[in-house]
Amino acid sequence: MPLRISLFIISAVLTIQCPSVNAESQEESFTVSQQSINHFRQISVRILSAYKTPPRYIGSTSHWHLFLKKETRKAVDKDFSTIFGYKIPRDFSNIENGWELSLPAVAINPDNCPEVTRYSDDKTGFSLPQGTEIAARCISQ
Repeated sequence: MPLRISLFIISAVLTIQCPSVNAESQEESFTVSQQSINHFRQISVRILSAYKTPPRYIGSTSHWHLFLKKETRKAVDKDFSTIFGYKIPRDFSNIENGWELSLPAVAINPDNCPEVTRYSDDKTGFSLPQGTEIAARCISQ
């Protein structure tokens, strides 16, 4: 019986301490490189339009339209964020008011980048807010 209680106490202590390691990991921005794009999840405009909280557009390369999404969670009274990357094939989707992203890009905070303002009826294209200051705010820190 004492062995069971000891194991229970040890596992409880380990379980309580584990989230604090993650809670101190705060990802506010992401540096985009050709290598990191390979790990972005490939989606379509139709899937992008279905997100409740959509990823934010960060720019386009010769092959992809790129998006980042920051998700923040609370653990042990601290917030921690993780940034996820998404890519849409450029050949199969039209974009209005997009811009070229030079790689490797500086660290980008997706909170500074625009959301899609409109999707085409057939979900093959999308529009972004108009204005050159939008791209500058998104890419420069």
